[in-house]
Amino acid sequence: MQILAVAGSGGSDVRVGLASGVNLCAEAGATYTVDTKPGANTGPVKQGINTRFDDYAAGLDPSMQPPDTNVKENISYDQYRNGSPSQSPSHTGVPNRRVVIIPIIKLAEYDQGRNTVTFNRFGQFFLQTKVAGNGDLLAEYINDIVVDGRGGYDPNGGPANNLQAIAVLYK
Repeated sequence: MQILAVAGSGGSDVRVGLASGVNLCAEAGATYTVDTKPGANTGPVKQGINTRFDDYAAGLDPSMQPPDTNVKENISYDQYRNGSPSQSPSHTGVPNRRVVIIPIIKLAEYDQGRNTVTFNRFGQFFLQTKVAGNGDLLAEYINDIVVDGRGGYDPNGGPANNLQAIAVLYK
């Protein structure tokens, strides 16, 4: 097992990174000097992801890592978007915290230790369940056409990347 070590190389970095999200600019097809972290890291992964379901471990703060507005498990993305069934969190929630953007990396990019990888594309996934005691979770694939963040437009840029889009308005 490996995960991207974008928030740092330690277990606490994994926990906080998965709880808070990662604020980095990235595009499909580009190579990034992002280490992978070997090992299962099930404890930090569980603690970080589960904040999105209003389940907090020591050192995580609902004001810094808020839950989603709907923490009902075992529902589909369509049910989540339609708001039924629903379960409110005990802390102030933020919409769409259960929708996560994950870089998709070709299997050939990984080795057994730490290495640098190329993001092939990005996928949006809906977290259907909290992480279980064994590290398992259920996530529903939404799509791999992702528009998000504070993108920009470069009129001198290269060919368009059809796996990532930014709307550009002209007058």
